[in-house]
Amino acid sequence: MAKALILGVRYCLILFFALFLNVESFGQLNAEKYISMAREDMQNQNYTLAIQRLNFAIKSKPYLIDAYFLRAMAKYRLGDYKGATDDYTQCILINPLSAASFQNRGIARAQYNDNFGAIEDYKLAIKIDPLNYFIFIQKASSEVQIEEFIDALASTEKAISINPFLGSGYVLRGIILNHLEEYEKAIVDFNKAIEIDPTDAEPWLRKAVSKNSLLNPKGALADCDSAIARDPKSSLGYFIKGNVYADQLDYREAEENYAKVVELNPNNALAFYNRANIRIKLDNYNGAAYDYKKVIDINPDNILAHFNLALTYHKMDLYKQAEKQYSQVIKLYPEMEDAWFNRAFVRRKQGNEAGAQLDFIKGNSIRGQNREKEYNLETEEILKRFTKMDADFYHPNFDEDEQRIVILAMPFFEIKSIAYKQVEKTHLYYNTPLVNEYNEKHKNQPFFYISNYLLNENVPTAEEQMAIYKSQYSSKEQLKDDRFYLWQATIYKSEFDFNHAIATYDTLLVNNPNLALAYFNKANAMLDLLELLLKLETGNGEFINAGDEYQSIELKDVETVNIRLKEIEKLYKKALDLEPDFYLAWFNMAIVLAEQRDFEGSLEAYTKAIKINEDFKEAYLNRGLNYLFLDNPKKACSDLSKAGELGLSEAYKIIKKYCK
Repeated sequence: MAKALILGVRYCLILFFALFLNVESFGQLNAEKYISMAREDMQNQNYTLAIQRLNFAIKSKPYLIDAYFLRAMAKYRLGDYKGATDDYTQCILINPLSAASFQNRGIARAQYNDNFGAIEDYKLAIKIDPLNYFIFIQKASSEVQIEEFIDALASTEKAISINPFLGSGYVLRGIILNHLEEYEKAIVDFNKAIEIDPTDAEPWLRKAVSKNSLLNPKGALADCDSAIARDPKSSLGYFIKGNVYADQLDYREAEENYAKVVELNPNNALAFYNRANIRIKLDNYNGAAYDYKKVIDINPDNILAHFNLALTYHKMDLYKQAEKQYSQVIKLYPEMEDAWFNRAFVRRKQGNEAGAQLDFIKGNSIRGQNREKEYNLETEEILKRFTKMDADFYHPNFDEDEQRIVILAMPFFEIKSIAYKQVEKTHLYYNTPLVNEYNEKHKNQPFFYISNYLLNENVPTAEEQMAIYKSQYSSKEQLKDDRFYLWQATIYKSEFDFNHAIATYDTLLVNNPNLALAYFNKANAMLDLLELLLKLETGNGEFINAGDEYQSIELKDVETVNIRLKEIEKLYKKALDLEPDFYLAWFNMAIVLAEQRDFEGSLEAYTKAIKINEDFKEAYLNRGLNYLFLDNPKKACSDLSKAGELGLSEAYKIIKKYCK
């Protein structure tokens, strides 16, 4: 008997072990399947979908390096360099001997100017893979960015020693030699690169810079023409030609070449800036003002453009416009003493003697402080930020509109209703346990679901819902319970009959003051009504006649709007008092707090929503936008990266614009 029992236990253990292996294998197969599909998505440049598939693979098998590595590559392609850095870090934790992970993390870090971090990654990659000449080239590129030219020179020489036919190595070494003012040696390297690949325009352009520095403008222009012959859309070629002509005081030719640059690349701030300076030389002040404004459109915080635009207005005797631009410089960078003195001058011209005197005093004070100030790395970084000009010479011919994005926060969520037989997959997308339990309690008649206006759902008309509603309640003396009032209120709301919807929620709350869903949806109806009234307001307190049911509340007064928002906030708080884990209520309340400019409170509410639902992508995106508004790009970009990772492709458009 004991032997049989032992055999039985052994059989159970073997069976359990076999089942465990099957579960493990199933997870492995699932992960490999998603990774394979993600590879195909990436080949088709569908990076957002690839990330979604890799998320599943990572959940299935969190220690597969391939999933993190591919997801990092996809994020990099979408411009989410910090998100890519995080995933490459995960790869390194899984396999500390992965040279490719260190190398790619370095490349990603360099994209957001963490060149010191990038160099450390390249050094670690080189220890693992010392014959990979590309790592030395990438290391040299980052060393150039931090102006460590001697180290950069050593890195390029190592790359060339490994691969003597590396054209990019000779080009980069030539660029470094240009920085070191060793122009003759640089030309030798550029000629070697041309010998390796005669079709490449890049070494011709770099050689032109060397020749111009050696006071050989004819040779420089000839090399530019050789480059442009190989690449007719080379905006850099026209830019260098513009610089050469400007050095020769041939301003008309310079202006013409800068014009070609901005034609090829309408968002090249540096070309607009240079052309503006040339137009000043040609006494074309209106043209110069136009170009400085374009620089400001591209780089709004550029103090050089603001200051030079102010000087231009100043020369045109447009003192009011000049004062405005000097004030903007002072706002951005108060340490610029000349802005204070110049604003004093234009204020005096406008008869504002008191303001002028204050500016003179302030300017003198700052001049004294500047003379005593020791400039450090932090000061240098601040100056770089305020003098930055975008100048991407390698992506010409893009549409100007492609660079303009409209940033919209994710809208609030609300409860809607539908007949159970009409329920589709989209109607289940946002439903929470609270709503599902309510539906089960009332046997899904009707079916309540969570939505926002971005959800691509099949919405029955109000007439269809009313017909079902009347068939159940109008012909029968049936008890009017919670479900009845909630259903009726959602139908009123779908007809834009806000007054009756809100009144119905009031009746419901009298009957059941502990129904969180009622507080939640009453707040939603009031918020929707408030937004609609603000859109319809004409400016004198009147409203467009959009229906007899609209209440004409005076909303011109900011205080009135804030009172309404406070009322809505209280309703969300009441819902949360009853159901603290109702994360959609936290999300909606965060929106209302942000509308009241309580951004810290809004951040806290989004954080609570995310704590309850760690995959709440809309909350990550909105919290990221809040951080952007509060000038905290590090946290903003982290949240936007997470939102993109979870499937919100809109996040990557914002990342490309603000997470550089």
